[in-house]
Parts: sequence; C-alpha cells; structure tokens
Amino acid sequence: MPDFKQTFQDEVRRLARKELKAFEAKINEQKKTISALTKRINDLEKKQASAPATVKPAVESAQAAAPAADGRKARFSPKSLVKFRKKYSLSQKALAVLLGVTPFTVSHWEIGKNRPRTNQIEAFSALAKLGKRKVLALVAEKAPGELPAPKKAAPKKAAKVAKKEVKKTEKKAAAPAKRGRKAKAAKAEKKVAAPAEKKA
Repeated sequence: MPDFKQTFQDEVRRLARKELKAFEAKINEQKKTISALTKRINDLEKKQASAPATVKPAVESAQAAAPAADGRKARFSPKSLVKFRKKYSLSQKALAVLLGVTPFTVSHWEIGKNRPRTNQIEAFSALAKLGKRKVLALVAEKAPGELPAPKKAAPKKAAKVAKKEVKKTEKKAAAPAKRGRKAKAAKAEKKVAAPAEKKA
C-alpha cells in the first residue's frame, strides 16, 4: 500500500512549482512592460527638452515683459476681455493664440459661461499691461493671419476734409485778386482827387 503522506507532499510540491512558474512568467511580463514605459518616458523627456521655445504660448513672454509689481491677485471680468479685444481690434482666435487656449474657450469667457483659471487670468492681465505695438507684434509672430486690418477713413469724414481743403485754396486764390482791385480803385481815386486839389 502506497504511503499517503508522501504522495500528498509530492502533489503539493508539484502544484506549488506550477503556480510559481506561472507567477514568475507574469512578473517577467510586467518587468518588460515597465522597461518599455521607462524608455518611452525618457524619449519624451528628451524631445520636450529639445523642443523649440515657440511651442510655448506667447503669453509667457508677455508675463516676463510685464511682471506684477504690486503682487496683488489679477482680476477678471468678461467685459474687460471684450473691451481689450475691441481696443486692439483682435479676433477671438488671435487672443486665444496669445493666451494658449482655443477660440471656443475665449468665447465662453466673454459670455460668462466659464471662468479662466488663475494662471490664465494672470496671463491676460500681463498681456493687457503691454502696449498696442507689443500686442500686435505678438499677434504678428504667433498668428500672422489674424492681424487686424488697417482702419480706413470714413467716407463722410474724408468728404468733409476735401471740402475744407477746396474752400481754403479758393480763399487763397481769391485773396490776391481782391487786393489788386482795391489797390487799383485807390489809385483811380487819387488820380481824380489830385487835379481837384491843384485847382483849389
């Protein structure tokens, strides 16, 4: 009769070895996955380090150019955003490029549907502190197709200016002629008055 204890121990060992092999296979698979992910992360970090600075939003340069001097928190209101955009004749797309967001986001800010994050508010306030030339230079650099068209003089104003110029030239042209007539009339009066004085 076979020894039951020995048979049981052998079966337990066999099953344990089988489970251990399966567990080791899983561990090796996970090690391979981890090493592949580590390699990918390193490659991405190298690419990010060598990426050009132009990829960053234009507002970073604006923040560097106009840092907050007083250290107060920047305020934001949809009206101020619309006012700024109209002041510089910027499209929503141009402003979105400068702030590093989408035109859809700018649209939502303007109607008050969403509120920008703190860093976006700071970016906008830094942009608002820049002069018109600097803002337009940033637009020309980051979104040249979104530059505002030069303003044309209104037709009515142009017509008024032209009329004034015509009147001025007419007055100047007429002035010497008037002087000449008066001078001739005065000479004629003197000639007439001279013989009368001699007779007297």
